[in-house]
Amino acid sequence: MLGITHGVIALSKCDRVDSSERQLRSAEIQQRISSSTITWTDIVETSTLTGEGLPALVDALTAVARMSQRTTRPDASRLFIDRIFTMKGAGTVVTGTLDTAPLHIDHKLVVARTGEPVRVRDIQVHGTTVDTCEPGSRCAVNIVGVDAESLMRGDALVAPGKWRTTTVCDALIHTLPTLIRPLNHRGSFTVHIGTDFQSTTVRVISAEDIGAASQGTIRLRWQRPLPLTPGDRFLLRDTSTNSTIGGGVILDVDPRLRLSRAQPDGTVESIMKGRGFVSVDDAELLTGTSLVPVVGQWFALPHVVESALQELTEQLEARGEIDLAPLQPHERDLITLLPNVVVSAGIARRRDADALSAHPLAQQIRNDGLTGPSSAQFDRNVVRQLVQQGVVFEHDAVAFHRDTLESLRPELEKLWQVSPEGFTVSQLRDALGITRKHAVPLAECIDKYGLTRRAGDMRIRGHRW
Repeated sequence: MLGITHGVIALSKCDRVDSSERQLRSAEIQQRISSSTITWTDIVETSTLTGEGLPALVDALTAVARMSQRTTRPDASRLFIDRIFTMKGAGTVVTGTLDTAPLHIDHKLVVARTGEPVRVRDIQVHGTTVDTCEPGSRCAVNIVGVDAESLMRGDALVAPGKWRTTTVCDALIHTLPTLIRPLNHRGSFTVHIGTDFQSTTVRVISAEDIGAASQGTIRLRWQRPLPLTPGDRFLLRDTSTNSTIGGGVILDVDPRLRLSRAQPDGTVESIMKGRGFVSVDDAELLTGTSLVPVVGQWFALPHVVESALQELTEQLEARGEIDLAPLQPHERDLITLLPNVVVSAGIARRRDADALSAHPLAQQIRNDGLTGPSSAQFDRNVVRQLVQQGVVFEHDAVAFHRDTLESLRPELEKLWQVSPEGFTVSQLRDALGITRKHAVPLAECIDKYGLTRRAGDMRIRGHRW
């Protein structure tokens, strides 16, 4: 249930019995473990009084330890607390088994349940003071920052920012052959994770219920937050029958999909499904895996990246340019991946649009400023390309170059200072000293460009502001 594959059996106090009694006890043990799923070493006969067998026991434990595949996460220390007490002159002391990453003197941690910061003052392993404690070690840790009364068995000390705390998770459970009744949502349950245990609700994902000696996926929900990662182990008990249901492994520490759509399997693809773009730091907390950003500091599944790139490409083709200001942060990074695109002054344009901006007609419209002739007399094919690429903006056969529109910022700011609620076309006309013939198309074009936005008869600040 806990994923333990190898073990060592030590027959203790062998100095008190003769060889025949030892053989009898060894035979009894062999009988009891005959159906075990764990691969056991030969039974090691020991005596702490005479020292018999102790070197052999150490060798056996070392050999089994080398077979284990312990998960390590650099700088992501976690210590589930099993005892808390106060020592005179030292203060709060907690004990537990360290996992995932080393712990050292002056290490700064937080209590996962409350977020309270603590500092490691002293560490002891098997009664010996050490500067650093390695993962897998039993240790006693003297901490500064919290009183013993504010802690409880099951609390965890963790490296800040390195763990996702959760009260709901999807998991794979293996039920025992001795299961009294099929597992479903009916019943009273407790979940045991780390040194914590608490009441939990159970929802079966993979079927209506899960029978004895079977496996299936479930969703667990409890009260107090726990710092977990995919791959953590748990036990599930039925409190109404006072029996163990089974054990398993955490698959997703922050399930987003409804039960009807969820198909958790612990893979990155399953965990990230439906999440879109996530910072790579958050994605690593969710998956428990080291990930490579797809762009900038963002991670997403391949189909999500492809869809976002396609959407940006379509916007660029439709408008000729994209203002980066209103985009989501990941979109600003993504747009740099598009081929044939240049970004300048917060605007993304196609390279051919920049080339088109050097066209003589574009320069003529730019030189005409706010009072140019009707654009109907120009080569319509060229004008259409200039408009499509965002070089020129046109309304009612009057065209304005984007540089001309951009140069209006100081005048528009003055208008809003006088009329914070917005300005009219007439106010724009008077401020710029132009006729209504040019003022109306100009107002429409600065709306299209994004400097302004129409609200009734008024112009207010647009998304480019």
